[in-house]
Amino acid sequence: MNSNSIIKNGFWTTYGAIVNRLFALLSNLLLARLLLPSDFGVISVAYIFWSFINLFVQGTTGDFLVYKGLEDRRYIDTTYSLSICIGMVGAATMIALSPIAANFFDIPDLIGLLAFFAFNFFLSSVQAVYAGIMRRRMQYQELANAALISSMIRIFTTAGCALAGLSYWSFAIGDTIFWLSIFWITAYQANFNFYLKIDPKIRSEALSYCIASVGSSLGFYINSNSDNFVIGRLLGTTNLGYYNFAYQVTTAFSLIMSQVMNQLGISVFAQMKDERQQEDALVKVVEQMSYFAALLFAVIYLIVDKTFIIYVFGEKFIPSASVIPWLLIFAYFRLINTSLSSMMAAKGRPDINAKVNLQIAPLAVIGFLIGAWKGGILGVAIAVVLILGFTWTIFWWWSACRTFGWSLFKYLTPCFQALFMSLFALGINFIIPTSKFISPIIYIVLYLLLVRLLVPNQFFTYLSLIKKLGRKVKQFSFR
Repeated sequence: MNSNSIIKNGFWTTYGAIVNRLFALLSNLLLARLLLPSDFGVISVAYIFWSFINLFVQGTTGDFLVYKGLEDRRYIDTTYSLSICIGMVGAATMIALSPIAANFFDIPDLIGLLAFFAFNFFLSSVQAVYAGIMRRRMQYQELANAALISSMIRIFTTAGCALAGLSYWSFAIGDTIFWLSIFWITAYQANFNFYLKIDPKIRSEALSYCIASVGSSLGFYINSNSDNFVIGRLLGTTNLGYYNFAYQVTTAFSLIMSQVMNQLGISVFAQMKDERQQEDALVKVVEQMSYFAALLFAVIYLIVDKTFIIYVFGEKFIPSASVIPWLLIFAYFRLINTSLSSMMAAKGRPDINAKVNLQIAPLAVIGFLIGAWKGGILGVAIAVVLILGFTWTIFWWWSACRTFGWSLFKYLTPCFQALFMSLFALGINFIIPTSKFISPIIYIVLYLLLVRLLVPNQFFTYLSLIKKLGRKVKQFSFR
């Protein structure tokens, strides 16, 4: 693949990731305006089960086809047949367990909601094969457009259902329409005739690949969803609604960039055959992300305060304001660690990611339980920062650096230096009496001054990038 093709497909991959995450965020924020926190809490419980069952689709059959190619018809038909089996078994399991889940959380409507999600899981399982074929053919533009069309349909559907008074059913109906749309579009674009055939030898190879992928994601799922599980069980759906709303607001950017890094980072890092080149590239990515993300998340904190929440979403979400600062710190670490996850996958070592995630998981669950017991949703948010922020980051980078002989200091220095510089600038900003509109500007100036004084190379790197971007904009405007 030549460089022009990489850039082109990289653009469409990034565009597709941003569209998918951005429209999902807009849909959730719109519903936050129309629905009650308790409605958010109920659907958050349903999404816990959706996130778990979806582990058996993400990075499994679709990625297997990308890996093996489309030359051997046996691989295609076997993978397609397995995806149907996985979809049917997963959907049936979710429906069978829904009464138990509804009784555990004391939410009777969870039975119906999980029935919707079971149907969506079947669609997503089969759609992953269509998407895998398109990715193998490098049809990233078509995939991005499919995400755009389906996401727009979901927004209109969920908003219409919410206005019609369907409360949390709006989420389920909107998601189902989304999966029906993207299923039909990708099936049409893939334009491939499948046969229901399973080759025993290929079945074993495909299942081994899928099981390894699921195992790598399981620990991350536990860490990412056990806080919701604890809050939903111990503190109720209303508190879970407050927490989930704050989570959606604070992690939106990191989720978008994480998806981009996962799709592009693996292929880019994998093309670097020299280990020293990989190490240097990872250092640069961490530096660029750290100083920029620290600035961005602090600005979000200054803008999305209690007054902003009341004005945009109403007084009903005021309790969410207390956890937003803590979840922003977690979002910062999550974004930084995405580059390491991509590098491990590119080096053929996703087992390191799985090992770290599974080892942190018990500590995370205990921390969330203590946090909920001692401090409610604020206690859980603090536990998230301490365990999934500081502890997880240090342990993950230490494990990788020990395995490959890297310098731990080289990676952690920009990560923590950027965070502490941002917190210091925020502290000075609070001392200076200013209005709400001027405060973010003063913070940005203070932060950039600190970057200029302490890490001048990084400052001039950003300055050079801004100048290049300006020249590109001028060239475009004069065409």
